[in-house]
Amino acid sequence: MNTFPSTDPMATQAWCRALFAQLVECGVAHVAASPGSRSTPMTVAADRTPGLEVSMHLDERAGGFFALGLARATGRPVALLCTSGTAAANYLPAMVEAFHSGVPLVALTADRPPELQGVGAPQAIDQDGIYGSHVRWAITTAVAGTESSGEAASVAHQAVVRATRPSPGPVHLNVPLREPLEPPANDPPPTGLLPLPPDRVPIEAGCLNELVTGPARPERGLIVAGPMDPTSAGITALAELARRTGWPILADPVSGLRRGPHVSHAPVLATGDHLLRSEWADDLRPDVVVQLGAMPTSKGYRLWLDRVGVGRLIAVDHLGRFPDTARLVTDRVAAEPGRVATHLVDRLADLATGDDGTSDWTRTWMTAEVAATSAVADLVAAAPFDEPGVVAALDAALPDTATLVVGNSMPLRDVDAFLPVDHRNWSVLGNRGANGIDGQVSTAIGMAAGSDAPTVLLTGDLTLLHDLGGLTAARRLGVDLTVVVVDNDGGGIFSFLPISEESHIDHQRLFHTPHGLDLSHVAVLADATLYKPTDRPSLEAALGVTVKTSGLHLIHVRTDASTNVRLHREAAQAVDHALCVKEICQ
Repeated sequence: MNTFPSTDPMATQAWCRALFAQLVECGVAHVAASPGSRSTPMTVAADRTPGLEVSMHLDERAGGFFALGLARATGRPVALLCTSGTAAANYLPAMVEAFHSGVPLVALTADRPPELQGVGAPQAIDQDGIYGSHVRWAITTAVAGTESSGEAASVAHQAVVRATRPSPGPVHLNVPLREPLEPPANDPPPTGLLPLPPDRVPIEAGCLNELVTGPARPERGLIVAGPMDPTSAGITALAELARRTGWPILADPVSGLRRGPHVSHAPVLATGDHLLRSEWADDLRPDVVVQLGAMPTSKGYRLWLDRVGVGRLIAVDHLGRFPDTARLVTDRVAAEPGRVATHLVDRLADLATGDDGTSDWTRTWMTAEVAATSAVADLVAAAPFDEPGVVAALDAALPDTATLVVGNSMPLRDVDAFLPVDHRNWSVLGNRGANGIDGQVSTAIGMAAGSDAPTVLLTGDLTLLHDLGGLTAARRLGVDLTVVVVDNDGGGIFSFLPISEESHIDHQRLFHTPHGLDLSHVAVLADATLYKPTDRPSLEAALGVTVKTSGLHLIHVRTDASTNVRLHREAAQAVDHALCVKEICQ
């Protein structure tokens, strides 16, 4: 008769307590946990650890994206905790997004011990390396309690170090646990905690040192800011770099640079996609483009590079992405963009270069920006109420300090096309690591939980349906959030594809995928206050109420995909016409 090994509950609990105490020592303040049996010792230990908040999530996928949003909002690593089996697999989408976005998550997955692997035990799958290459580090520990508490503290310490430096991202601790799983009433306090070492990664600006601070700095330069999460100091430095060099910033909506006080003195452009699609831009071949962070949302940017080329394209990114779909990148600088900008601005100050860098090149771009912004605003004001009008209403109604979370697919492209530069101190955020539509609501809930600013999610209908489980958690978690869902009954972005005009393809059924659901019923399911505006004034009024009122609010806006396609194309045409009429000099 076979007898399975058992464990000492006190030893198991001491190991788990040391693990979580060390996480707190290293800056982790929150665990997004999901209920389960095998993870019982860790869940109890987390709940007993001072300085650690534990939120419970019924859906591991939603819990993973909640943690992602919370980590981005707070700038601190967040832990995940689940039981064994497919529960761990449901973290994969959030782990992938965290990996590509550089968000520090510590996934703690409970596992069956070795003697229950490969013998048909329930909820026992191969969890070793389950997240593949989408982690900065992964380890399966010894069975909890079979090694000293010091070993638990050591592995937790290493996990946070690997999650935060040199390139932040997710890590995975897979922890086998033996029965009995029920912890004792009291457990020993952890001892021997390790301090987190300071992050002293030197800044290597590489080729930018000589290019920016040398005597032969090119005049025709552009800074193209893609999706990234710069700090406030980084934003200030990037804006100052643009001002001192005279190189305009083409700011992606989720670059952190399109909104804020810095735009009052730095050359920041919001209409880059429209400008770069126009004939006006075809003669504006830059000597150098400095591309920051991930690939910008704008397809116009990529097409423009293909048309006009560039003397030198320098990609700056601390996550190793260096996006180069056009195969034009000539140099790569592996450092966080804000820190690189701080280094360069400091060097410019040391050189005592007093001018602000403004040149005919700078004035040409900024004059075009003014013309393009006016043309777009005039078109939206005269257009029927649709997605562009929703963006305009958000622009008009949200307060000076706000967090706008933008869903992927069409909402982000609407914001890119129709949200102008403004001095208000907004955080505009989105999941642009893997660019998927899953987990958007849960991400927004996590961001709202980690921010004191009013938080609004702009999302499409399919994206909302992908994360209904996350939406239903908002009330239970006590989060204040306004969700604006633009509902075109399907995947409106596919109406922009050439295949939508092919008569031999059933585009509506195969790509637009209408769901036929009345999304206003979602408000009842999630216990949300419902608003159904039919025009821009009523949407602005609803936003004015919800951002000042606690709780969950759903603003349901019916839109038409074909109208949105037309307005995007008309906006590009209006900008092209405005630039030709004004004969902006180059």
